[in-house]
Parts: sequence; structure tokens; C-alpha cells
Amino acid sequence: MPKRFNSITRMIRTYHINENDVSLELYNRIIRIKHSKHLHLSPNITIFVLYLNLSTMSIQYEFYRNPNSQGTNKKRYHARVVPAGRISTDQLAEEIQKESSLTVADVKSVLIALADKLGEHLGEGRKVHLEGIGYFQVNLQCKEEVRTMHAVRSENIEFKSVSFRADNDLKKTLKEQKIQRSRLKPHSMPMTEQQIDMKLTEHFAQKPIITRREFQILCLQVKPTACRILRKLVEEGKLKNISTQQNPVYVPDNGHYAPVQGE
Repeated sequence: MPKRFNSITRMIRTYHINENDVSLELYNRIIRIKHSKHLHLSPNITIFVLYLNLSTMSIQYEFYRNPNSQGTNKKRYHARVVPAGRISTDQLAEEIQKESSLTVADVKSVLIALADKLGEHLGEGRKVHLEGIGYFQVNLQCKEEVRTMHAVRSENIEFKSVSFRADNDLKKTLKEQKIQRSRLKPHSMPMTEQQIDMKLTEHFAQKPIITRREFQILCLQVKPTACRILRKLVEEGKLKNISTQQNPVYVPDNGHYAPVQGE
């Protein structure tokens, strides 16, 4: 391989990936990913390794233990997709532009207009079908338990989510996709409650708030595990969410995680 690929070659060897499986073309593609402003993954090493996993155009997965089997003698596992990054509107526009006669600005305008119209029709109670993609529909929920239909007013009903059901063409494409176990092992780092408390105490000594993403990095946890731990800490009164459920921001609660005097 050319000298300019030396740093990437070292990364490949670090993760015990056979260099013979990596073509010159793939090296070039990795370099383009390295300098892309559209992939939102950190740290950068993850981009290279995940992209190598995708070199065969496959869906990568890893096994995770079911939460309800924790602490029991019966271990049960489920397969979960290992995310290979997030694609932005800008990158989609660039990719579509290369396969059409439209400019990047034209494609972005269409995508923005599509999002506006999707929200407009869903807001009017319609189900929206995008051919080849799927169906979108609004879901509602009651703010409190309903015991009789006549006791609930419209103001007690609120938006819950948007459900999506994939079109048959999209399902067929994904069913034909190759599925492989990930070379990465993106599991959470085992940590005791005392270790987590210590990490948070050190963090809050330097910064007054912590986000979910910061907690993931601080305690080396994957997102589902981090959410579960943070939810438990809130229930125990150790943390308080001062933002929204979708974008939580946590602060210490009830005097927890205060620095030890004299340190």
C-alpha cells in the first residue's frame, strides 16, 4: 500500500483485520470518509473501523443480553444492529445529485419541501405513503388513565409519536442484504454503582451539567444502557433532568455528587 495509507494500515492491524481483504479502492473510500463533514461519529477511529465492517455492504450486528434476564440463571440474548453512522441531508443530497440531473441545491430544496408537506399532512390526520419507502402515521396518547370515554376531553389527548411501516419494496431490499456479526464489540464497560458515582462526582467538579452523550463517553456505556442507568439515577433522586426527554440534560439532585471537602 502507498505510504499515505500507513496510518490507516496501523488501525486495521490494531483491530486484527486481514489487510488482504481491504482493497486500494476501499482505502481511498476510507480517506474520503475521514475528511467528510457529513458523518457524525466520534472518535474518528470508529469511522474507519465501522466502515471496514461495511466493506462487504452488510448489516452489522452484535448480541446483547436481555434486560429481564439480568441477575437470573437463564441468560437470553437478542441481536441488535451496530450503527454505522448517521447520514445527513447534505450527504443524501450530494449522493442523489450524482445519480440525477439535479443540482445539490435542487435536491436539498425538494427534501426540505418533502419534510414540510409530510408534517402538514400528518398534522391534518392523514396517513402519508411514499412509494418505495413506506407509510407514516401520527400516534396519540392520553395524558392520564382513561376509565370511561365520556370523561376525557380533547385537551387531555396529546401527540405521542410518528409510526413508520416500511413498503414491501424496501423490506425486500433489506431482506436480501447480507448480515454479518460486527468485528467491533460495542458493549458497555461493566461498572459498579460506586464507580459510576465516582465518575459523576469527578465530572460535576469540573462541569455543572452532563448530557446523555457525555455520560456514555464518561462511563463507556452504549446508549440503551446509558439511558437505563440515567433513568435509575433520576428515580433514586441522584440526578435531575432540566431539559426534555428527547434531549436530556442532567444536574446533581438532593446534594449528590458534591466534591469531598478538602480535596
